[in-house]
Amino acid sequence: MSEKNTLSPENIVRRMSDKMKNESQIDNEVFDIGEIEEFLNGIKKRDEEIIKFLIQTKHPADIADIIEFLDEEDALFLFRRFDVELQRKVFVEFTNEEQAEFVELLDLHEISQVLEQLESDDIAYLFSELDKNTREILLNTINKEDSDRIRSQLTFKENTAGRLMNLDFAWIRSSENARNAIRSLRKAARETDDLYVIYVLDEDGKLAGMVTLKDLLIANSNSRVSKFIQPVQSIHYDTDQEEVALFFKKYHFLSAPVIDDDNRMIGRITMDDVLDIVEEEATEDIYRMGGVSEDESLASGIVGSVKKRILWLVMNLGIAMITTSVVSFYEDTIQRLVILASLMPIVAGMGGNAGTQAITIMVRGFATGELNEMNWFTVIRRELAIGFINGILVGSITVLVTYLVRHDIQIASVMGMAMMFNLLIAGLVGSSVPLILKYFKIDPAIGSSIFVTASTDMFGFFCFLGLATLLL
Repeated sequence: MSEKNTLSPENIVRRMSDKMKNESQIDNEVFDIGEIEEFLNGIKKRDEEIIKFLIQTKHPADIADIIEFLDEEDALFLFRRFDVELQRKVFVEFTNEEQAEFVELLDLHEISQVLEQLESDDIAYLFSELDKNTREILLNTINKEDSDRIRSQLTFKENTAGRLMNLDFAWIRSSENARNAIRSLRKAARETDDLYVIYVLDEDGKLAGMVTLKDLLIANSNSRVSKFIQPVQSIHYDTDQEEVALFFKKYHFLSAPVIDDDNRMIGRITMDDVLDIVEEEATEDIYRMGGVSEDESLASGIVGSVKKRILWLVMNLGIAMITTSVVSFYEDTIQRLVILASLMPIVAGMGGNAGTQAITIMVRGFATGELNEMNWFTVIRRELAIGFINGILVGSITVLVTYLVRHDIQIASVMGMAMMFNLLIAGLVGSSVPLILKYFKIDPAIGSSIFVTASTDMFGFFCFLGLATLLL
């Protein structure tokens, strides 16, 4: 909502249409341009018929998209026209920035109504984005039971299963019979939006397993739950969110229990939470590989973006200055053979590209769990082999092209050999640097590219100019 006031109605319609087309993976569009314009004008004119039609026919996610392109006054007006349940559904579809804005705009009574309808994981996620004072004020506006539960959840580390989990879940006792278990579920259904699986706890609250709703319904009403219980994999509350995503990928769960140190079930994580993790982690890795803060977006202010990028650019400048020292060492060779100055960036650039390819494979391997302490050496050998083969192939092409252009077999041969050696080094460095960073508990996506590019540039210049000094 930060830049709405600067956009004309026509631009709002165009940008909103483009946004929805980009997000949609199906042929049928949620809105057409005429409908978007009708909704925006209707909200601006406070047309009750149009607003009622919007509320009754559109999904909360689509309504959230419309609110994103309204100014604060219109956004608040529309939001206040919703009942509490729709407010909750729309609120959870907002981005972090939009949720924070609404918290600032709504009065405490309105906020408390929305918060009391939200699931605990959504509240914990929102509160993690707010300052401590605002958080305390909001916690004091909701009932004490919910407030205590949220305070407890906020004690877990950020980006762990404890922060992601929903504290509400359906459960039954292993000692119950099927009839009583179904009665318990009817009560739980009032507090739990979905019943993917039903968890079974023993008398001490420890996780004993799970049952499906089908098994429970077809079981003899006097049969004890313990007779048709199924084993279930659980997640410890301190598990990192990346590992949580890998857990769901491996076991294909729609919902998974979260346990404490004593195997007591304290919450559950659902697939929609995992989808958010996957998007967040993928975005974070892409941003970090490019030296951009994960907090930055297209709507971020110019000054803020400059502050977040400048440090990375200065680091790259420092590395580039170090790289030039290798070139200056061979000034006499370059003065004698000026043609080398035009060819050496090709060797360094190709090494950087090959190194980036290796980094990408390694970072993805960490993210998907394919790369671990059991197979890291095999992966490095593989990247070395790929670098060697690519070096021979690209080096041979380089020899041929350089000779056709320069008509000098010696320069062409030096160029080819330097290319082959640099691609081999690129494979080695590109695969080993992420592993080294991971060993020191540094995210490989953060610094891999800068180290690999620096290594391939320096070695490329050293190899090309060194061979030229020896052979030409």
